[in-house]
Amino acid sequence: MRVLLSLVLIGALFCELAFSDHHKNHDDHKDDHQKKGGHQKKDGHQKKDGHHKDKHHDHSDETLACHKIAPNNAEFAFKLFRQIAADQPSENIVYSPLSIGTALALLLLGAKSQTHAQILEALAFNSTKSSDQEIHEGFHHLLDVLNDQDSELQLNNGNALFISQAHKLLPKFLEDAKNFYHSEAFSTDFQNSEEAKKQINSYVEKNTNGKIPELLSSVNQDAVLILANYMYFRGKWEQPFQAEFTREDDFHVNENVTVKVPFMTRTGMYNVAHGRDATVVSIPYKGNASALFILPNDGKLRKVEENFNKETLKKWKKSFRRQLVDLTIPKFSISGTLDLKDILGKLGVVDLFSNSADLSGITGEPNLKISKGVHKSVLTVDEKGTEAAASTAFEAVPMMLPPNIRYDRAYLISIYCHNTKSVLFNARIANPGK
Repeated sequence: MRVLLSLVLIGALFCELAFSDHHKNHDDHKDDHQKKGGHQKKDGHQKKDGHHKDKHHDHSDETLACHKIAPNNAEFAFKLFRQIAADQPSENIVYSPLSIGTALALLLLGAKSQTHAQILEALAFNSTKSSDQEIHEGFHHLLDVLNDQDSELQLNNGNALFISQAHKLLPKFLEDAKNFYHSEAFSTDFQNSEEAKKQINSYVEKNTNGKIPELLSSVNQDAVLILANYMYFRGKWEQPFQAEFTREDDFHVNENVTVKVPFMTRTGMYNVAHGRDATVVSIPYKGNASALFILPNDGKLRKVEENFNKETLKKWKKSFRRQLVDLTIPKFSISGTLDLKDILGKLGVVDLFSNSADLSGITGEPNLKISKGVHKSVLTVDEKGTEAAASTAFEAVPMMLPPNIRYDRAYLISIYCHNTKSVLFNARIANPGK
């Protein structure tokens, strides 16, 4: 009889955005900073990507392990968005492609035959161009950079394996999961499903600073292993929106539905691109990340989403012009849960969740499959920013009447990490009142 491997892909992303402008012009996703790239692993050993401790993240250096996989990660991020958008044409969307991609990459350590090939293709990798070793080293380096404690961004990403007391995982899989993905391992009594659920939910709640308090509603008693992949991200702008200027106004969900939501307003210098189908404003964080706020023109939402890819983003970046604008953005908090079994199946990952799955590299047994996959995210946007400082309290602006860019209808958000050249987060804000 086939054993049920209830291995849940969990991506828990919390993004708390606090808006400001930045007097340094790095909105075009080019990094002005250099970070140290030879981070130590959590177990104290030198990491495997071959970079020395004093190696800097020169972002023009395409030989860095995380940069080698960056094009593939970007392709996966936007392919995933287009599929989710097609499945949910009028709902809020919030997810971390990097969180989901990391969980899938970890599974590659134990996947064999067609299961391995399908995951590889979904992640936009070609086995003839990228070896498994290069892929795992790339993700390892990426996680090291993201979890850099010296970073001005608050970002915490990791993995945890909850293993059934009745089963043992292969030492090779456990070792590779720890070395490449900083994965922790916990013995779990899945027969006591309530206690198992409590153990996993408490772990994720703690590592997402309480923003994902209940990730799982139930746990299967026949589970062998649950993989929890989480990401907590909090970015602040150097010059926040002023709360006293926040006013309630209309957000147009569609032609027939309007909701009242609080809008934040700030006048400042931003990189702006005015295209045929959308207006894009790039807002940098304090630290090496920035967010694109993409406002489709009336009637152009579907077209913008269908063409949401790396090439389109490059065109927008080339069109950026620094200008004074009066920016108006809703204040909101939304959450979303994705059924990865359904979504990944449409991207070609079908064996993983079926009796054809080959995950023998995890337990040494061929009769294992994944029962379900869950990805939960939370996105909060408000006025919060960094503490006021004299060097960032003032901004020189031209003596002119600025144009107003008002996000009062469905729009997209894409958050990008300059250090790793990775898309951390994508979202569609269809109704900020929900």
